[in-house]
Amino acid sequence: MSGHARDGGWVLADAFDRAAPTYDAMVALSPGYHDQLRTAAEALVMRLPTGADHGVTVLDLGCGSGASTRAVLDAWTADGRRAADLRATGVDASEGMVGQARAKAWPTTVDLVVADAVEHLESLPDESVDGVLGAYLLRNVPDRQRLVREVARVLRPGGAFVLHDYSVAGSLRARAVWAAVCHGVIIPLAVVKRSDVPLHRYLYTSVRDFDSVAQVCDRLQGVGLVDVRHRSYPGWQDGVVHTVVGSRPS
Repeated sequence: MSGHARDGGWVLADAFDRAAPTYDAMVALSPGYHDQLRTAAEALVMRLPTGADHGVTVLDLGCGSGASTRAVLDAWTADGRRAADLRATGVDASEGMVGQARAKAWPTTVDLVVADAVEHLESLPDESVDGVLGAYLLRNVPDRQRLVREVARVLRPGGAFVLHDYSVAGSLRARAVWAAVCHGVIIPLAVVKRSDVPLHRYLYTSVRDFDSVAQVCDRLQGVGLVDVRHRSYPGWQDGVVHTVVGSRPS
């Protein structure tokens, strides 16, 4: 996530800091959350190089409490690759969320960094990363095109960029489903559980106002990424949750 998204005086990173201790339990209530992350991670691993002399370097932008980083590691080894050949860096602007991630067991090839996603990208050299995962990230970034442009810059030729997020723009059905789920389940549940209600309201509005999938694909193509593809997921999340993949030309 980006640290700069604001709603009045409300700072998103601060809200995630407050939610961090219960975040894993909260997302566990979301149907398919971890399975979908795994699918997005598999899409990334499928496009990563094999036999690279430098090893393979992956960024997990908006890593949160580490579920997406873990999904990348699991997808990598499930593909028959040596764990030692993958260097993964998880980046998140919320110190509380990264603290939750750091409390878990990780191999020495994983780094977890508290930083704004765009600022971290801007600190990296050109063509220094093989793959980038951004799960539930892009809609939280104020300058989305800047982030996508920076990802394209740091990717090595043939490198892959995978975005995974909610998007309902462009589909009346998806917008109606999302409104019903948020107002009928997610926000009332936050009230009952005395969770961070403004954060859950932000979830609703941020998804409602986010790019359409077509716009996300256009962003990737606009910075020169190729073989841009998209998939959604079955059930009520069809047309609501999406994975978009693109690659830098070899």
